[in-house]
Amino acid sequence: MNKHPLLSKLLIIGFLMALLAIPLALVRDVIAERTANRHDATQAVARAHAGAQTITGPVLWLPYTETFLRTVKVEGQVGQTREELVSEERVSIQFPKTLDTQSRLSTETRLRGIFPVTVYTSQHATTGRFVWNEVTPRHRGGQLALGQPLLLMGVSDARGLLAAPALRLAGSALPVGQAPGSSPLPLAAKVELAQLKPGAVLDLDLKFDLAGTGRIGWVPLADENSVSLSSPWPHPSFGGDFLPRTRSIGASGFEATWRVPSLSSGAQAQFAQAGKERAALEQFSVGLEDPVDVYRLTERATKYAGMFIVLTFAAFFVLEMVKRWRIHPMQYLMIGTAMVLFFLLLLSLSEHLDFRFAYLIASAGCIALLAHYLRHVLGGWGAGLGMSGMLVALYGVLYGILISEDNALMMGSLLLFGVLAAIMVATRKIDWYHVMGPDAAPPTPGLEATRS
Repeated sequence: MNKHPLLSKLLIIGFLMALLAIPLALVRDVIAERTANRHDATQAVARAHAGAQTITGPVLWLPYTETFLRTVKVEGQVGQTREELVSEERVSIQFPKTLDTQSRLSTETRLRGIFPVTVYTSQHATTGRFVWNEVTPRHRGGQLALGQPLLLMGVSDARGLLAAPALRLAGSALPVGQAPGSSPLPLAAKVELAQLKPGAVLDLDLKFDLAGTGRIGWVPLADENSVSLSSPWPHPSFGGDFLPRTRSIGASGFEATWRVPSLSSGAQAQFAQAGKERAALEQFSVGLEDPVDVYRLTERATKYAGMFIVLTFAAFFVLEMVKRWRIHPMQYLMIGTAMVLFFLLLLSLSEHLDFRFAYLIASAGCIALLAHYLRHVLGGWGAGLGMSGMLVALYGVLYGILISEDNALMMGSLLLFGVLAAIMVATRKIDWYHVMGPDAAPPTPGLEATRS
């Protein structure tokens, strides 16, 4: 190995980079653990406050029994039939013709340990209209026995109801309580059967306040659905199966409006399915997410840690060749360890500070440490500050990659291209055969002929 000092140095540096992958993996484990702890904190707040909410309904629900005569074959007697009386329990579901909801949402940040969790309270005012369609027998001669009609509605977490909903149907106030166990939605109000005349128009007026955590959504069950939502939260994340028709987002909050006709939604058909076969209902929602997820950003940063260590070691190695520096492998290891420690500092600081300040403090601390160390390793402030300037550029590029996720690939590619170009320019005059040792040089053709 001593005959090939360059190859020996490269192998040692490669081993050191592989060795540094161990503490990097430990840092990623810490990030995963802290992310899980934050999730647990969010769940704990949701259990004590209320979870994510999805508002469904209201719909008119009329159970009834149809009795009819059915002709069946007599067992053991060929060609003989008899009639039997059969009763079938069914449900008539009447969806609103229109539903128009005006909602206002306010947020509050609660701490669970050191983890902030965004909760909200919302006020909803809904107007709508039902047009009752007559329930007819499905079988010839069938007789109908109508049950108790209900106006059903639902929220994902009933603990979020701050008070009983105020409901008026066709001008009459209806108390809202828990729905029977067989109902698909948790809240119900009893409706007078006498109001359900064929073609009857039933105007709806519903008001309620609802608390929740993280997200709020609606299921579009009416023929024409309209929801307008305003909030001082400046970072909404719109999701679900339908995006807002109009939206306005600014520093003072956001406003959004959804308009969803039944022709573009399968929610009614999904809701009409029975029992366990009922599919997940189409919906639209808005999430109150923190735009700066420090754990996600730190995790992304660690993905570039290997590249940063490689680039830094490559720069030192090239400068060893160009400037005739002597850097011991142990010094390479110290420099790499300091760069790994940066990511742990970034994680711990970002839990208490704004991510920008956490990044600035962590990077400044590591660069200052390396500048002081390199001053002694390289024999002066000039070389130490020069290498520190390179590190400042690297950390600056990394921050740009983190805050510009859409342009991360382009910025990373340009960085690698620039580094490769710099290395090629810096080493263009190096005699690599001489550097690698006398045995590495190829034989001179003329000299080889003379020897033979």
